[in-house]
Amino acid sequence: GQNRVMATNRPSIYNVRRRRMHSPAVIPPHHGHQRVTAALLFAAYLAGFGVFIPFFPVWLDGQGLDARWIAVLVAAPLLVRVLTTSLVADAAERFDDPRLPLRALALVALLLFALLPLLGLLGPDTRLAGSPWVILLIVALMAVAWNALLPLCDALGIEVARTTGTAYGAMRVWGSIAFVLASVGAGMVVERAGTASIPWMITLAFAAMLAVCLALPSSLAARGQEAAGASVKLRSGWVFFLRRKGAMSVFIGAWLMQASHAVLYGFGSLSWSAQGFSESTIGFLWSLGVVSEIILFALSGPIIARIGARGLLLLGGVGATIRWVAFAFTPDLAITIPLQVLHGFSFAMSHLALIAYIARRARPRELRAAQGVYGVVSGALMAGATLAAGPLYASFGAGAYMVMGVMTALGFAIILVNSVRVPGGASPKVSRVAG
Repeated sequence: GQNRVMATNRPSIYNVRRRRMHSPAVIPPHHGHQRVTAALLFAAYLAGFGVFIPFFPVWLDGQGLDARWIAVLVAAPLLVRVLTTSLVADAAERFDDPRLPLRALALVALLLFALLPLLGLLGPDTRLAGSPWVILLIVALMAVAWNALLPLCDALGIEVARTTGTAYGAMRVWGSIAFVLASVGAGMVVERAGTASIPWMITLAFAAMLAVCLALPSSLAARGQEAAGASVKLRSGWVFFLRRKGAMSVFIGAWLMQASHAVLYGFGSLSWSAQGFSESTIGFLWSLGVVSEIILFALSGPIIARIGARGLLLLGGVGATIRWVAFAFTPDLAITIPLQVLHGFSFAMSHLALIAYIARRARPRELRAAQGVYGVVSGALMAGATLAAGPLYASFGAGAYMVMGVMTALGFAIILVNSVRVPGGASPKVSRVAG
């Protein structure tokens, strides 16, 4: 009962105008360290994404692989997410110190992915270096650790937000900034050094992730031990979703919006290259999409307070559908630029809404497990869409985006007809205090 009362008195992580506490005894000095390291954790993880998502398919294409093999290799981490992420997240929930699983997973991901550039040193004529089956094995094993890192990072960010009163978006935004810098920088490096530099840059990002995990403050371990001392029963993340009537349909609608990015993630760079866009322009386009994320994360508090998480999902569905239908007609650069700005609608809005739901509803010792299931189901839909994207792109080129538009329209329809409330934003009590 005491834990439940304490939970209701925590400040909302989406409340922008939080009540200020002036006493140094009220705000422990380690809160600032926790906020900084949580922001660095998102930055390090998403810097790797900033290279992997736009340029890993380009590297595969440079290895001489066709569109179907590229689709398989891009979808492999998503398939692995479906099979393993929930299990790894459930196992991570058993650690009182949340830093330990983060460090172990970051180390494993680094060691495994580093095999790709090291094999490349053997020369392109070496059977191991150029075999798609070897690449598939390395990427699949690496993905077991890499996939599990993201829900653990999100869970840690939510825990820090609950404790310090900081908005989740204020920390997550640094991951988006790192994605921008990494994608732009990677585009410039690829223009000068060629596609062989891509796996080395991804390996460097993994090394940075491990360094940040090693630097996480000991105060995070102390909070984890306090939660363990509460003797809260550990539960699978599936319990979180299945016991909340009607909520799964809302999540499926949002996950369809996220999975609709399959053609963009797998073949966006190749499609833009076929239109004549340079590597630096492609890097700029990827970064521009994430700039819209940055703006949305920075403004997430008042937006969710005004229209709610459900309104955010509906607005995101409209923006996503417009984006994909327009992309199907291979617009020129002047039109592609504003369409990339809609990434804040197609991805960031659905992500923020789902994080808001989990943050408000997850019980103690349930947060990482719930994030793991979030990753599994979204990964399943994304993997299926990515596997379909290969044949679709091979047959229709940019016309494959039209199928993605159908997915987002379906997700919008599911959320529209569902009457279940999606909680988000400030609680009524905090809203009145905030004015």
